[in-house]
Amino acid sequence: MFESILKWANAAAPIASAGASLYSAYEARQSSKREAGRIQEQARRQGDATRREAQRLKASQRARYGAAGVTLDGTAQEILDETDALAEKDVADILYYGGQASRDARRGGNATAIGNSLTGFGSLLGGYKTWNDLGLFN
Repeated sequence: MFESILKWANAAAPIASAGASLYSAYEARQSSKREAGRIQEQARRQGDATRREAQRLKASQRARYGAAGVTLDGTAQEILDETDALAEKDVADILYYGGQASRDARRGGNATAIGNSLTGFGSLLGGYKTWNDLGLFN
């Protein structure tokens, strides 16, 4: 009886190993999707904060110009426009690099998932020999 239990346990081991590997592949992919979403959200928030900071800077610039009696045309307006342009460039950079990091997270998760899936299928192939030796295919 003990040999029969060992025989079936030996036959079930490759299936359990394959199942664990495939579940690990699924979890790696899901985890990378969540991480990519967090990275994207962080980039959006940082971009919004950069825009708010630029608006504060422009308000400060306008106040200083007004206190100095400078009208908002000509060079003063060009400086305000340049402040806007630089802020939007910074935001674009933040979003670009956030997108790159997000894609890298997804790629890493997909690579791990593929590796774990191959390990699972390898367990099943290894199990075939065990099952054949146990006479399960006869």
